Amino acid sequence: MTATTFTGTATFTSWDEEPGWDSGAPVPRLAHAVVAFRFAGDLDGTSANRSVMHYAGEDRGVTVGLERLDARTAGGDEGSVVLRSEGTFDAEGVTVAWTVVSGTGTGAFAGLGGAGGFTAGPHVKEWAWRLDLAPAGQDGGHG
Repeated sequence: MTATTFTGTATFTSWDEEPGWDSGAPVPRLAHAVVAFRFAGDLDGTSANRSVMHYAGEDRGVTVGLERLDARTAGGDEGSVVLRSEGTFDAEGVTVAWTVVSGTGTGAFAGLGGAGGFTAGPHVKEWAWRLDLAPAGQDGGHG
């Protein structure tokens, strides 16, 4: 595969956070979440994410995690890849940057590296994402 940019939309299909978030939860605090997403667009698939969040205030903090994306390209090729995520969140929404974890690609994503991410407003049901992939070691192939 040459350097390719994939775009589309994503939605939450599940979110399990511990300790649970609510307006009365103590801050600062650490929490962890198991989240599932549905991807549509240039990549059609699902992902499983494990994240740790640090709530610096009731509505702001940082998050880091790993996410395994299982997807099919528009051309019908299938594979999976693990994305390392780092982000921030506040009352205005969330911004997350992804980098491909080196050596995790299978099938259509074997040997690829890259980066991407998304920005989403607060309480949205769907948001746009972008993922740039290339053979590891080439421009865009950060892994």
